[in-house]
Amino acid sequence: MQSFSDFLYVAATDAKHPGKAANQDAVYATTGRTGNNLPYGLFVVADGVGGLKDGSRASQTVVNTLAMHFDPIWPVITVVSDQTIKRLRQQLRKAIYQANEAIRKLTSSNEEKMASTITCAILLDQALIVANTGDSRTYLYRQKHLEQITQDHSLVAWLVHQEHITTEQALTHPYKNVLTHALGATEKPQVDFFTQRLFLGDWLLLCSDGIWGTLTDEQLTDYLATAVSPQEVGPTLMKAAQDHTDDLSLVLVQIPLPQP
Repeated sequence: MQSFSDFLYVAATDAKHPGKAANQDAVYATTGRTGNNLPYGLFVVADGVGGLKDGSRASQTVVNTLAMHFDPIWPVITVVSDQTIKRLRQQLRKAIYQANEAIRKLTSSNEEKMASTITCAILLDQALIVANTGDSRTYLYRQKHLEQITQDHSLVAWLVHQEHITTEQALTHPYKNVLTHALGATEKPQVDFFTQRLFLGDWLLLCSDGIWGTLTDEQLTDYLATAVSPQEVGPTLMKAAQDHTDDLSLVLVQIPLPQP
């Protein structure tokens, strides 16, 4: 298996009213090399649930917990194997449950609930592990095609799945912000996991609903189709999605093609 070059990425988050309102989203992104010189990356987007006490503390707790959990793990990874991927999935599940428990411990009564979505991706050479709870999404962009890897944990997603409403109707549904699962909301939240192989030239987009709820899949595809680098297109996406109705966050990752 040919080892990838280091992953390129940009991470950005902003409040719906910059400078005038608190941002309840949080992002985290890091890359490096394992003890055996394999490229790795950990990328997280968390959206503090609006209407609950201090969603920003909840989302920040998510990113801090995952970062601290994986810091000592990267140096000891020596090989990409089915067993390694299995163990990383187990560690990711453990870290997410730790974040869930940490959020719950921040609450002192039923009137002071906190919750957060999470979508996150682990990259280890050509291996990709994605996990999510809530409606923050991870997309894969490959060869001019955008695919949503995660599945939203929301009322409207369930209604679409049951064919009660269309995807277009879901965007303007009065209950579009109602989640069916979130970290901090229950003792053991639902967490979905997805594992794929990556290829040179692939892109990953992790984002909160401030991005995907404003820009259509077709618009996201158009931006990525002409993108040169994450650093170049990331600010463009943030500006295009800023309609002051929701906090917005993204992590954009590129698996670069070899330089000629």
